[in-house]
Amino acid sequence: MRWLRGARLFNGHTHMSFILVPQNGEDLQVNGWTWRRTLELLLAKNLICDENYERMGAQGCGGQVDGEVARRIADVIDHKLAEIKPEERMLADLTTTTRPKATYIFDSSTKLDDIDTNDIYSTSYEWLVTFKDFCRSSGGFEVF
Repeated sequence: MRWLRGARLFNGHTHMSFILVPQNGEDLQVNGWTWRRTLELLLAKNLICDENYERMGAQGCGGQVDGEVARRIADVIDHKLAEIKPEERMLADLTTTTRPKATYIFDSSTKLDDIDTNDIYSTSYEWLVTFKDFCRSSGGFEVF
């Protein structure tokens, strides 16, 4: 599979992940929880429509952006990075925090009300920088 060969892993993630395949440059692999928070930002900033949000959030469903949209994504992320500090992370509701991510152990007794889904689904400053740079040089990309 072309997109797995030589794919750059973000923070060494090897579990449930998405692979971003650019028109130019190296593929980029990102874990699902980080990717979905990134998609929330792109949707909130009207960079992708609802349909592409759904396609980009599911593997192998034809999610993609062209070179112009990829450049606009990089610009929006640049703006977001100017608003936050390197030690912060972006939560599911697109707010930021320096609070460490909570650790959860999931088992049959875990109740949904016990999980702070806003906290557990977050995106790091480091990822936003990596994704911005990827978008800027990609010429557009597909999501696998």
